[in-house]
Amino acid sequence: MGDILDIDALLPDPVTMTEHWLSSREPRPCDHARENAALLALADEMAQRPDNVLNLLCELILETCDADSAGVSLLDGDNDQFVWPAVAGAWAPFVNGAMPRSASPCGKVLEHDQILIFRDIIAQFPAAAQAQPEIDEIMLAPFHRDGAPIGTVWAISHTPGRQFDSEDRRVLGNLARFAAAAYQMAGAQQSARTAQKQLSIANRELGHRLKNMLSMVMAVVGQTLKRQSDQSQVKVLQRRLEALGAAHNVLIDQESSSASVRAIAQSVIAVLGQADRVGMDGPQLTLGPRSALGCSLILHELCTNAIKYGALSNDKGRVELSWAVSDEGTEPSIALKWRESGGPRVARPERSGLGTRLIGMGLLGAGETRMDYDPEGLRVELTALLQEATTL
Repeated sequence: MGDILDIDALLPDPVTMTEHWLSSREPRPCDHARENAALLALADEMAQRPDNVLNLLCELILETCDADSAGVSLLDGDNDQFVWPAVAGAWAPFVNGAMPRSASPCGKVLEHDQILIFRDIIAQFPAAAQAQPEIDEIMLAPFHRDGAPIGTVWAISHTPGRQFDSEDRRVLGNLARFAAAAYQMAGAQQSARTAQKQLSIANRELGHRLKNMLSMVMAVVGQTLKRQSDQSQVKVLQRRLEALGAAHNVLIDQESSSASVRAIAQSVIAVLGQADRVGMDGPQLTLGPRSALGCSLILHELCTNAIKYGALSNDKGRVELSWAVSDEGTEPSIALKWRESGGPRVARPERSGLGTRLIGMGLLGAGETRMDYDPEGLRVELTALLQEATTL
């Protein structure tokens, strides 16, 4: 029984033939102005419309390499074929077509990972005869992602006598490398958007579960402590749990693990029915999840105390809540200020309860808190490093 015939061994080596053809052809003069304009156009497309980069690349290859058709072939490993997501010129109707890897010169380019030229293409790859007009000559450059070839960028001459030269090889290679970087960036952006969407869904699901758990805890507290003689303390605990629930609602509504100071304050104050008596002033400022929950609990305590003993205990008092970012000091910081006015005269309490201790812990559980028991109204200022408050 004879040896199996190796067809590839009978075909000319594409690397050798490419070098032979290019060395025998006089290169056209460099047109750096046109090449730079093409690269700038790709850069602008990458910034404005990254999904269209491959289409523009094909159009630019037609122009800069004086080609009749141009396209991009990407390897579909699952089906062992090359798909054509972008095609321009005479072969534009074949966009989104496909060709088996074994029937395409693209496979040779990926095998050698360098720019190759093929002539008499139908003799080597008979399936190419299906596409018209016929190929007189084709130049293909590898298209990389993460350093590995995943497809090709190609320029075709359908015109007998129009042959590609070393300058065409240089230009095609530069355009392919630049477009590959843009394509990879667009893919990374899409992956980031997909991951963010999945994270948002997970955050909402987790938020709803936490909300359900808080409801269960509140029910258990109510049942367990219903015989407690001092029900006021039970209600205080339940309201603190409600404040936590309100903070979680803000996080869920914003589909994020962070929330703005204004949204947190509005949620807490609305629960206590004091929205028309608490003024708010401050820039758009987003707190991280830990700081958001801390802020919610602190504002709940301050508002509750104001309703019981302070400015909100009568019909005339008001509260002004403000926040700002300060560049004073070695690092930027945020300051949250609570100022009461128009209420009963204020005196320092003889002892500190749990609410006061909660306020004293600050936004991050270890922040700086200043409480001023001004007779005209309580003053509280909470400060924290901006970087920590907006990320933790």
